[in-house]
Amino acid sequence: MRKKILGIVALSVCFLFVVAGSSALAAKPKEVSITAYGVGSQAYIFSAGIAEAVQKVAGIKTNVIPAGTDVGRVLPMRAGEVEFTIVTGATGWFVSHGTGDFAGSVWGPQPIRMAWRGGNLFVGVYTRADSGIKTIADMKGKRAAVVPGSATCTNNVLGPLAFGGLYLDKGDFRTVSFPSHGAAAKAVTEGAVDIYQFGTTGSAPMETAASNHGIHWFDLDIKNEEGWKRLWAFSPWAAKALVTRYAGKDTGHPPFHAMVYPYNIWCWDNTPADTVYEYAKAMWEGYDIYKNVHAELPGWNHETLADISGCYYPYHAGVVKLLKEKGVWTDKHETFQQTQLDNEKKRMALWKVAQKEAKEKKISLDTPEWGQFWWDKLIAAGLLR
Repeated sequence: MRKKILGIVALSVCFLFVVAGSSALAAKPKEVSITAYGVGSQAYIFSAGIAEAVQKVAGIKTNVIPAGTDVGRVLPMRAGEVEFTIVTGATGWFVSHGTGDFAGSVWGPQPIRMAWRGGNLFVGVYTRADSGIKTIADMKGKRAAVVPGSATCTNNVLGPLAFGGLYLDKGDFRTVSFPSHGAAAKAVTEGAVDIYQFGTTGSAPMETAASNHGIHWFDLDIKNEEGWKRLWAFSPWAAKALVTRYAGKDTGHPPFHAMVYPYNIWCWDNTPADTVYEYAKAMWEGYDIYKNVHAELPGWNHETLADISGCYYPYHAGVVKLLKEKGVWTDKHETFQQTQLDNEKKRMALWKVAQKEAKEKKISLDTPEWGQFWWDKLIAAGLLR
């Protein structure tokens, strides 16, 4: 009888080891999906290059799915249909703060997480070199391109104009609407508008610089504190930056100051930690494979992953685990993480209060009036940045 019992125990122990082993093996996903901007965009090229490296290093296949709008990129992730999305820190800010396209009653502040803190995106405002417009103040009475379907594209124009003391509601300038980011940028080259914003090394400003008109970038002086405060009221996701690489730069041309925020890979807070950890680990180990796929991908390195500047969103638990393993998680990171988690809770609580107040004030949700009301509530609560 004793031998029989010991045999059963031994079999049970072996079974537990097999189950445990199977769980460990199951921790690494075989396949993940990530939404991105359209084919040909930086983000699509980034994700494709990273996907190749991750598959070579860890055997994880990545399906890259292009989507035309921010909601189209984020909604599948929220629904659990994809694990990741790759969008800028500006879009991440809108999602995490429940503003812009995500101010509707079915959205509000969302618990997104950084699955990888990517390289910095330098964004400047520019005009044609022969426009006669040299400073933001010279834009008074001129035409600014906006994209109604993209709060980021529009606010990244309105913010710098506010930096120069110019406001649309005061009639300081006129806006011309375009259906897309590319169309708005093309309008500058064609002279249909006088100012727009773009990544400083993007193809659109490159085309403007190569045209007969040339390109002129506006300097957003980092010493102008009041100007930056006015800009942040429209573009709170932006940090100050000195730009040394830009379209139209020639020998002897000086750098100028502009906005900067990161490109990130995002996931939801409830995305399995093992999945995020294994993908981030594969990116860490596959850096030398993907870094040369695009001129900006060298910036998606180990140091950048641990850079919290210009970030207003927590890391995912899987990334925290990786950074701790690599010995780069510090007390500063822990403070940052807890601050972002606390701010997230405050925004979600404020969202409920704001909705109640809006109903009492007869402000209909899912309207521009509600969007502005919510934005003002974030400012008043000190939760905009």
